[in-house]
Amino acid sequence: MNSAISAIDDTDRALVHALQLAPRASWERLAQVLGVRPETLARRWERLTAAGDAWVSGLGLRTGTQAPCMAWVEVTCAAGAAPAVGAALTGDAHTMGVEHTTGDRDLLAFVAVPNLHMLYQYLSFRVQRIPGVVGTRSSMVTAVHASPDRWRLDQLTPAQADLLTGRGRRKGAAASPAPIAPMPEEDRALVLALASDARRSVASLARESGMSESTVRRRLGRLEAGHSLRYSCAMASGLTGWPVSATVWAEVPEHEVADCAAVASGLRETRTCMSVSGRWNFMIGARLRTVEELSRYTADLTRRMPGLRVTDTAVALHVRKSESQELDRTGRRVRTVRPDIWTDTTPVPWDEALPYGTGRPHGAA
Repeated sequence: MNSAISAIDDTDRALVHALQLAPRASWERLAQVLGVRPETLARRWERLTAAGDAWVSGLGLRTGTQAPCMAWVEVTCAAGAAPAVGAALTGDAHTMGVEHTTGDRDLLAFVAVPNLHMLYQYLSFRVQRIPGVVGTRSSMVTAVHASPDRWRLDQLTPAQADLLTGRGRRKGAAASPAPIAPMPEEDRALVLALASDARRSVASLARESGMSESTVRRRLGRLEAGHSLRYSCAMASGLTGWPVSATVWAEVPEHEVADCAAVASGLRETRTCMSVSGRWNFMIGARLRTVEELSRYTADLTRRMPGLRVTDTAVALHVRKSESQELDRTGRRVRTVRPDIWTDTTPVPWDEALPYGTGRPHGAA
């Protein structure tokens, strides 16, 4: 592990940081900001991606005019069954993230499906039927205040970041987030083609899809402008200097949710921040340098937000999957699990799986 870490230098991390800010920027544009020749950057990126050290992925979960139905699922397993259950969930298209955690659950999974019926079907006839699963507890996502792609390395100077994002040329107050536009069904194949490599060229995408390059370019532009396609550049957690992933559950008064979300999202360690249903109504994912930092982070949350009450915490023992990317124990990418959330969640037909009036599937005791 130490030899692998030593092979990554500050230029590699600066390249990853730059791609977090401008995922599809040309090598020429990146070279102007980083002061490194374009061909050198291209070679470095090829080395990083080949080793699974870093990647840029595309994710678009819109289902027409609707946002996906998303949930955090806590899974309890029989003794010794968690590794096999985790592997089964990791291979599912509908499970975006899977981690083995501390606390009163064995696994924590993030699930996305088109609608509530599909979520019920997925939990009842897929997750709860995996051998070794003892029980599940689900929390619906009711609002996303910060998504994983917002988390950044800190290699670039503010001037370099401004040059990449164009922030330095913008005047006045920050604009309100633009509403997410519908994603036409015909764009799903294009979005899925970017799941493993969002830096694929327009020419490559055109050859695969059978569309012209101008059509691909126009559709990508529309998806990006409408925020229905999200890019994410990530680096193996063990190489970032922030190797620990933690989850914090909290209770926040409903009238303070917006303020708490703004404060929590602004903390350096915060990676995700969501409102959820269930036992508690607030959930935060964080990246930490050490396990010991978790207590300091939760203390900082409660100090900054007196209305927030931390109710539970968990540390990831092994993140198996993140944003549809399967990871090894060091956080390196192993493969991409195609995030086709629009496919049926289970081979069991709905009308056969749960006959009306029975309240349980065929064969249940």
